[in-house]
Amino acid sequence: TRARRSGHTGVMAVGHRLARVVGRAPFSMCGGFQPRAVMGARWLSLPTHTVLTMPALSPTMESGNIVSWLKAEGESIGAGDTIAQVETDKATVDFEVQDDGIVAKLLVPAGSSDLTVGTPVAVLVEEAEHVAAFKDFKPEGAPGTDSAASPPPPPP
Repeated sequence: TRARRSGHTGVMAVGHRLARVVGRAPFSMCGGFQPRAVMGARWLSLPTHTVLTMPALSPTMESGNIVSWLKAEGESIGAGDTIAQVETDKATVDFEVQDDGIVAKLLVPAGSSDLTVGTPVAVLVEEAEHVAAFKDFKPEGAPGTDSAASPPPPPP
């Protein structure tokens, strides 16, 4: 196989096969798998996308509030553009994106509070025609999804 010819075996070979599906380079310089869109089992059926999570905008930030979204679903955004204003434990700070794309889905409404750092908040796609595929998208760990809530205890 291609993986064996390149000297990669085991998990690394699987990474190369998955990278072809996702369309991204599978390994960083340190050897870790680096997909842009791996949130739950449904990711294989969706176009290439990036799930933006609540960033740590200060060294002590553990959670934050989305004060306002400055981009709407379907709008283009460039690297360095501000997508939202986030209230931290110390100030209101701009949330700048790192990649160009189109906002496919805002996962939490403006005014959402106490979002833990790492909570999915938005989805970016590369092509405008892919926005519709994320109409009902809810990644694991997003507020309001079944995976974010603990299951109810069994009846006695």
